Amino acid sequence: MAKKANSIIASPEPGILDPMARYGIYPAIGIARLGNSPDKIFLSPEQIGNLPIACNDDGSIPGGQEQPTHDFKDSAGLIKRQAARFKVLVYDRNNPNGKEVQKGDIIVGEGTSGKLLDIEWTVWVANKKASWYQFEQLAGEHGYAPDHPLRNADVTDPNDRQNLIIDPGPQTVSMTGYQSAAKFKKGENPSQTQNFPPPLNPNSIDTLGDINCIEENGNFRLIVRGGHGNSGSYKSGPQDPKINNYANNDGWFDDTSDGPVTAKLLFLDETDDQIRFQVVQDAAWVITGYPAYAPQIVGMITLNDTLYDLYVQQFAYDTYLYGKRDQFDSNVKINTPEQLQLWRDDITKMFNPNYYPFFWRDIWPILTRPYNMQWVTAFLGTSNVAHDTSDRGDFAKKKVSIPPTIGPDGKIVADQWRGMRKFIYEALRKPHEENVYYNDRADWAIDDPNGIEFAQFTKKLMPLLCGDNPLSNTNVAKFLKLTDTQLFFMKQWASGKFINEQMEAWESTTATTPPPIIAQPDTGLSLTTGVLDNLLGGSFCPGAEVSWIIRNPNIWAKPFRVKTDPLYVPNLSSRSVSDTPGITTAFEPPPLTLSGDISNGLQPGDITKYSALPWQSDFNECATQPIDITYEHWNNLYPDPDINLNFDKVQTQVETLWWPWHRPMQVFFQIVTYEGSTPNYIYRQMDWSTGIPQTNAGDLKMVTAWNELGFVVNNYNDLSNGVPPYVVVIDGDDPANKQFLGRNFNDLNKKTE
Repeated sequence: MAKKANSIIASPEPGILDPMARYGIYPAIGIARLGNSPDKIFLSPEQIGNLPIACNDDGSIPGGQEQPTHDFKDSAGLIKRQAARFKVLVYDRNNPNGKEVQKGDIIVGEGTSGKLLDIEWTVWVANKKASWYQFEQLAGEHGYAPDHPLRNADVTDPNDRQNLIIDPGPQTVSMTGYQSAAKFKKGENPSQTQNFPPPLNPNSIDTLGDINCIEENGNFRLIVRGGHGNSGSYKSGPQDPKINNYANNDGWFDDTSDGPVTAKLLFLDETDDQIRFQVVQDAAWVITGYPAYAPQIVGMITLNDTLYDLYVQQFAYDTYLYGKRDQFDSNVKINTPEQLQLWRDDITKMFNPNYYPFFWRDIWPILTRPYNMQWVTAFLGTSNVAHDTSDRGDFAKKKVSIPPTIGPDGKIVADQWRGMRKFIYEALRKPHEENVYYNDRADWAIDDPNGIEFAQFTKKLMPLLCGDNPLSNTNVAKFLKLTDTQLFFMKQWASGKFINEQMEAWESTTATTPPPIIAQPDTGLSLTTGVLDNLLGGSFCPGAEVSWIIRNPNIWAKPFRVKTDPLYVPNLSSRSVSDTPGITTAFEPPPLTLSGDISNGLQPGDITKYSALPWQSDFNECATQPIDITYEHWNNLYPDPDINLNFDKVQTQVETLWWPWHRPMQVFFQIVTYEGSTPNYIYRQMDWSTGIPQTNAGDLKMVTAWNELGFVVNNYNDLSNGVPPYVVVIDGDDPANKQFLGRNFNDLNKKTE
């Protein structure tokens, strides 16, 4: 998204220490993913819509050259885990845009410095789902009512409820310390108190993953793996295990998790040859979610989109884009919490009407994402035509990317495609229209019955996807809408206030608008946003990797940095070097708590606890949803037998998609046939999760079937003659090996004589 360019900072003289040096862990938020392979992994993609990165079992890169992989399963057909990779960057006058620290670099501490010897990493993940409140749509987003029900409410003893938390305790690794690898496994952290559930059915949980550190070309990196996708219940009734709800199931546990990642830079003090450390002040965070089954298809709203909107409106992230009308051009800096609160309290803030978004960076992704959904669902039908980005489509890039022609006097002299842009913009669901199905902006139609607005009158508003609450009558939010920032960009574009950066020959990811200043990208920021763009940013009912808690400004210390409770992070509150050179004080944290007070920061497990338990139940049911549109602010109708229904509205429901790019519905399977030795590729669009209904019974089946599902990847064969660009790969790279939920397609893969 558009942001002001970094200012140029003069470099210090050679040999002079830089007191401005700042160290950070990146990505600020990392994503690991579940897999049932015991030891095979790949690394999280670090750019939007990319495949994961191939790696060795320890997370190192084969041959030193990073390569994407669509080999999602090991030789036994088990899903590889996705590991999150973390690194430490330094920002100083020599490296204003960040540089990864390397062995031998001069590390600047407080009052001392020396050459980097190693990085000591500490990670603490946990799962608090079973101990938390029941998920009931948006209830609790602004605080839970005193009578809001708990999960496992029959467990009343505080000590017993504490045991509902899966807590393996923190683990620390370094290349030169006593361990370079550690497990979040039961019985393998003797210095810490652990909590693990009892035996479960169908799958017990004895680990939340593991970590190790590596050294590659002088760079010290951390590799974090999550769990193996195990979910189960300790209930032992005649019908158990059973699932009764998409989000809350008593007795159940799963092995998703989250928690802080911290680091210390160990260096040799050049004044006395003692080993000291410098704490990397801002903790990162790691989240373990379910597999990304269609990693190259980007969601309608990414988590980066959602967070960017939050930071713009709540953290003064870009005061040229959003702020006070009289301060857009003054480069306002908010440096203290008091200044930020005053800025937040100002009711005159607004989006800058003279802000020009970039087309290819800010607009085009919004236009292309709906069209790509057709490769993971057949539900859209004729709407794929409306979203067509080809030359004849409504979203034709050769048309919608062309800005108006501006004359010497600064006025528009020609704008051939204004009508097309306006038509698209008026189809979008605006703020406070989350419960509106049809465009009923009648006042616009009356004002100009021949205008673009009238052409959209009574049409369905977009995006036509489920919102945060299409289920209950409390805090109703039936349909998804774009973020406020995305809608503002689209409004500017529709009005002709945008820049085609390719026509201007500008770098689309670095320039600011206006003026066209070119700057180097912030490598730490781009790494973080690249990871977050592959996560779901809505809707949150409860969501995919995270839920609505992620958009609560109170959980953020600053943009992209989770506010971490210092009691659960070693030395987070101290920036000083070690009082005892070469000795690290033992980390003795208190037990994780059951409370929901986030004023001191988040503890391990505090992000994923809002998500469904087990994750497979919500994942399975998030295909389609019948939404009642009879009344705008009601999802459920309660007919009174005394009412004459002939005088009431006819009940109307519409079947609506959730987010098929995360939970595919119908996909194209690639099947190989042969004429002699010549392979031919046949593509059939079929149900992705055949035999697993969107019911409680189907949810239970998904608990064990998730690891048999295929991955949707960009087709690496011929794309001519209507061949789909995205197809399913089931068992790794071999397209001839198609095993899907027990149905073997290899009978079609026989060579013909």
